[in-house]
Amino acid sequence: MEASNRLGGRACSFREKTTGALVDNCQHVILGCCRAAIDFFTKIGSIGLVEFSEAVDFVGSDGRRLRIRASRLPAPLHLLPSVMRGGYLPLVERLRLTAVMARVAARPPARGESAGSYLRSLGCSDELMRAVFEPILTAAVNEATDEASAECARMVIVKSLMEGRDGYRVGVPRSPLSELIAVPAARYLCDRGGVVKTGARVERLEFGGREVQSLCLTSGERIRPDLCVTAVPPLALDAMGFETEASGDLVWKPIVSAHLFFKEEVANLDHACVVGEPFGWVFNKSRDVGLSGGYLQAVGSAAANLARLKKSDLVYLALRSAARAAPEVEKAFLAHALILRQASATFSTSPPSTAMRPPATTEHANLFLAGDWTATGWPATIESAVRSGNAAAEAVIARVAGESARLEVRTA
Repeated sequence: MEASNRLGGRACSFREKTTGALVDNCQHVILGCCRAAIDFFTKIGSIGLVEFSEAVDFVGSDGRRLRIRASRLPAPLHLLPSVMRGGYLPLVERLRLTAVMARVAARPPARGESAGSYLRSLGCSDELMRAVFEPILTAAVNEATDEASAECARMVIVKSLMEGRDGYRVGVPRSPLSELIAVPAARYLCDRGGVVKTGARVERLEFGGREVQSLCLTSGERIRPDLCVTAVPPLALDAMGFETEASGDLVWKPIVSAHLFFKEEVANLDHACVVGEPFGWVFNKSRDVGLSGGYLQAVGSAAANLARLKKSDLVYLALRSAARAAPEVEKAFLAHALILRQASATFSTSPPSTAMRPPATTEHANLFLAGDWTATGWPATIESAVRSGNAAAEAVIARVAGESARLEVRTA
């Protein structure tokens, strides 16, 4: 398949306004095991914008397919029948997979061990690693298995595949993240007496003693906070005047996504994991925007090598993945392609990263940290972001309760 033969002019149905939505809604998925995120979306009233599939498709390098879905068996056996059926894996590898999963449940990794080393120590073969574990873990933690933390990888495997019957389900937001999170969250806060200020960028934090004295906005306004929760990346926090260990030591990893627009509908699929391809996942986004043709998104995680390639090469690789997921793509006319490179999409989940992630509390009594990069135990995901917010809220409540107790003692 020659990518150059598929490239034509801009599709007449492509609307410029979709570009903002694409950037806003770039490769975010929510697994069924992301309980905190699901609870959060339910609370603010936007869970209906996330569509969960009951089946997850894997396309092997030889074209064989595996469809994972829950059976009537209880967890952790619920996915076993779908894995054991079909020819995606040879029988010996299917049996080996069941043994490895049992050992994952029974034996935690050593501190500082990599995911690849840990899985091999449990009897995982190279074929099983390539066909099952690498596609799942690379997408989940945005890291190669030989570089990712074994503790993080085991958590992902246990939570998504073993702990509950619906943990494996892939939830795809069918609206931009602004509609999924920002708008309903702001409405939720305002309905309860909160005030949301947009376009009010904090330039720096001013400290006095052990507290934040003022938030200095770029407009020149100063806000004197009683309590302050930040939810920005570590480098942005550093620029505001509060440096964490994470700002200098966390390593950041890229993600590359390709948005492919076709003149006609091209695929009868929701999403698929394409094993062995740089763009490892393909999503059908045709329903998400009002376009007359087809729209597929291909996502490449742990994408340091991908990020260096020129656009024509990335489009070719994305089309190759899309054609493996949906063979009819071979004959479709690509009208437009948009490549998004996120150089610092997520922090590295290598073993040393655990010690670099700070807790919600800081040495300043009224300053608390939130963000997916803080010490949540999860990789950089929406779930981690929500858990960090919960941890910060709990720390704030504990601080207020402590202050109230001290006041009661003084006035007694």
